[in-house]
Amino acid sequence: MSIQLTQQHLDEIRQHGERTFPEECGGLLLGVLEGETRVIHETLPLENIRKDSRHNRVEISPLDYAKAEREATKKGLGVWGYYHSHPNHPAIPSGFDLDHAPFIEWSYLIVSVREGTAQEIRAWTVREDRSQFDEEEIEMNHQGRGEA
Repeated sequence: MSIQLTQQHLDEIRQHGERTFPEECGGLLLGVLEGETRVIHETLPLENIRKDSRHNRVEISPLDYAKAEREATKKGLGVWGYYHSHPNHPAIPSGFDLDHAPFIEWSYLIVSVREGTAQEIRAWTVREDRSQFDEEEIEMNHQGRGEA
């Protein structure tokens, strides 16, 4: 499996991480499954509703998630991934990230934001047995916003 995004999608994720620094941010990746590739059409930034530990934890509202899923369906899209930031930490998933990854079918993108500047973005998938994350290739879509 791989994930395909445009440069604009990556820029949107970086900008969200920079806007919320030093707190974590999170959002959804909306798109379609084409063979073994998750082709992302939209990023959807969501509010971090967590009340504590916002510098190293993010929580999205179940109502925001349900609304996003409904809106995606209306557009013929699905939720195929989740992104979040790691302020002043590498773009490598933590044990907490693994424990809270809801679906093995999703891509999980992490943007490292150091001192307010977004650095690398890496993509991960969860193994079927949920034992660990494996890094996933990010394919660049140069055709525009999700148009393959």
